Amino acid sequence: QSMSYGAIAGLPYINGMYSACVPTLIYAFFGQSRQLAVGPVAMVSLLVEAGLNGVLGEDCDEPGRPQYEVCPEQYVGLACLTAMVVGVLQIVASILRLGFLVSFLGHPVISGFTSGAAIIIGLSQLKYILGFDIPKSQYIYDTLWNVMKDIGKTQGMPLVLGLGTLAYLMANKKIAAKYSRFKMLGPLGPLIACVSGSVLLIALPSLTEDFNVKKVGEIPSGLFPLSVSSWRLDKMPDVIATALSSCLIGYMESIAIGKNLAAKHGYEIEAGQEMFSLGMANLIGAAFSCYPVTGSFSRSAVNNSTGALSQLSGVITAVVMFLTLLFLTPAFYYLPKFVLAAVVMNSVIPLVAFGEAKHLLHVKKNDFFLWITAFFGTLFLGVLQGILIAVGLSLAIVIYESVRPQITILWRIPGTSIYRNMKQESSGSFVPNVFIARLGSSLYFANASFVKDMLLAYVSDVDQVNVTEYLVLELTPVISIDSTACHVIKDIVNDFRNRNIQVAFAMVGNRVDKTLRKASLKSFIGEQWFFPNVEEAVSYCLKHQKAKRLKQIQKDITDVGAHDTDGDGLDIAGINVVPGNEIGFSNDLHASCTMVFISLATDVPMIMSDLTQVFKKNQITIVRAQIDPMHDDCGAKHIYFIKSIRSGSKLSTVETQRVREDLEVVLRKHKVQQGAEVIEIGRAVSADDVQLTSPAAGGDRVAKIEEALFKQQKTSEALEAQLERLAGGTTGCGPSCWPSRKTNTLGAKSLDF
Repeated sequence: QSMSYGAIAGLPYINGMYSACVPTLIYAFFGQSRQLAVGPVAMVSLLVEAGLNGVLGEDCDEPGRPQYEVCPEQYVGLACLTAMVVGVLQIVASILRLGFLVSFLGHPVISGFTSGAAIIIGLSQLKYILGFDIPKSQYIYDTLWNVMKDIGKTQGMPLVLGLGTLAYLMANKKIAAKYSRFKMLGPLGPLIACVSGSVLLIALPSLTEDFNVKKVGEIPSGLFPLSVSSWRLDKMPDVIATALSSCLIGYMESIAIGKNLAAKHGYEIEAGQEMFSLGMANLIGAAFSCYPVTGSFSRSAVNNSTGALSQLSGVITAVVMFLTLLFLTPAFYYLPKFVLAAVVMNSVIPLVAFGEAKHLLHVKKNDFFLWITAFFGTLFLGVLQGILIAVGLSLAIVIYESVRPQITILWRIPGTSIYRNMKQESSGSFVPNVFIARLGSSLYFANASFVKDMLLAYVSDVDQVNVTEYLVLELTPVISIDSTACHVIKDIVNDFRNRNIQVAFAMVGNRVDKTLRKASLKSFIGEQWFFPNVEEAVSYCLKHQKAKRLKQIQKDITDVGAHDTDGDGLDIAGINVVPGNEIGFSNDLHASCTMVFISLATDVPMIMSDLTQVFKKNQITIVRAQIDPMHDDCGAKHIYFIKSIRSGSKLSTVETQRVREDLEVVLRKHKVQQGAEVIEIGRAVSADDVQLTSPAAGGDRVAKIEEALFKQQKTSEALEAQLERLAGGTTGCGPSCWPSRKTNTLGAKSLDF
């Protein structure tokens, strides 16, 4: 395999063998992975050939022949220089902790590039299967054209033997994976094919002489020569692009394989140390005629399947390769090239991931677009150009997503203090006059203005259903802000205050809080508008709203400032916000049950028996129940985990609606029996609400409210009678047809007639 990959890189077979010996030994001393096999790999070999072929200068140009055939020694020196640069880059990157840069090579980009490169590699081996020379090219259209125009030159014997060997290797791999007793056949398959092919050519020399079956020929034996003197440093600018791409692709492939194997065997590897180890392997290998290497998936899989438990496996591999270089190179003389081609094809076929492209199309179309770009870019534009375009496109998408952060609108699950994304929770409700939004990422110069514009647009849109007086910003995902964001936050607060909308902040992180203090924004906004969670922010907004309305009602107040608690001249301290009678449902908060939340402003003895009767009537089983006291033990909060007996799972939309209606009947019945008082802003209205006025004024206000409600009821009945007459005298259903004026949200009125 190393010989084949060396040939893909445009190097003599022996350099592939050198690269499977020295770097493997070095990694065994520095690396942390116990199963990772370091050496030549197909992707890096293709990158080397694509990047270096053509940079040797005009002296090595010859029509119809690649430069590595015209000037093989200079090309080997250039490949060793590339390995040196790769090693230096990886060592420096490990010291500077730059491993995160590989994150910009996303999975769709790598998968698309690997799939395209695998096809290029497979096509480059066709000449050994078809039996005639095909000019090597990194462009698929060139290779296919050269194959099609000379297809008549195909030699039957290499074709039959090559396809037979490939079929054997593929079948051998499947049998080894399917049947455990044939497990060892997997790693032995290429060896069996090589031995069989060599024996065949020795036994039948006419295959080479008469049927154009090519063999490897003579390979020099002995120790790997020093190559430091062949490093042409003046050529470093020409190899830097190839070295950089080999560094990134190689490290990503190696760390992915290493972490996967470490997880299987229960140990950890450090990304920085792995990069340093690969850098040392490449740097030292470059001094001994090696080209860039990295972790090999196929050889690591062989290591793992044969029971490797430590880096000693790498030492043994290096020793075996060392002995092979000293004594066994003559054995490769009769090795058929169609066998090497079949080994390479068998290795790269699984890398063509069309199934992954189909999966990405189903999961996320942006990722599918990246995969397609990397795939076709590699096939038609060239290996380096294809991956550069795909990486550039992925960076553009990252920047686009960063400058357009998600802004999530939150609403409350009735009966709880839980605020969830309205797109995820279908049974929530808005808090009257309070708009709650969660910012989805950190704020910086590129996205701050977008956030401001979107907040203004959202508030304007939602005014149709819930007029906004307060804006609550939940900042949990915001881990940092810059100076531009500070200016924009100040503009947001100013802009909304000019619209008579107050802005509150919840869940502000420590880093963001420090930046806001240094920018004097907390003092500008007011410390009272920062809260540890959304529930407290909403409660404060409702208190502020109540105090503001009381101030508007109380015209004869002369010294409100004596009770000032928030800097707005409002008495907030004497106002409490507690939930009223509410019913909430959620199918999202539990994996297998529907959760029902019932809040009672005043606890009702024995109400649980009526609630359970509702569940029983609707064929619902209670898996778990929980009852907690609320606000000074006056109220109670019931939580039920329920399942439908019919389906054995969560409630459907129809079942939820039916149960909700029945539960509302129970709450109304108990409220009437208790003579419950009116609930306003989620709490009982009492004389304390209007302590700033005289008792007489408070009594007049209550009387006026009752009179207005009575008149509204009479008006509704008159409208109903008029509608009946217009319908031709059809008998109406009375006041019961009119919807109850009740909204189950925190801060909503619950007025029953």
